[in-house]
Amino acid sequence: MLNKLQYEKRILCEIQSLPEEALPKIVRLLSLIREEFIATESKFTLDEEGISHEKTRELLSTSKGNWATDVIADREDRI
Repeated sequence: MLNKLQYEKRILCEIQSLPEEALPKIVRLLSLIREEFIATESKFTLDEEGISHEKTRELLSTSKGNWATDVIADREDRI
């Protein structure tokens, strides 16, 4: 398993290998990922008894970005 520094270097290399046009999308995706981890750690526990549709709706509603549009656009790019 890689340590934090190795992960950071690998992520940086991946980002540097992308075309410049991809950078705004990468920033949005990283922001969404960060928001997801912050919301998950502070509001929800993911044990078997704690998983519910209501908690999922609450988690998605806390996102500041339009995650659905980003996911759809990403999928359309692959087609």
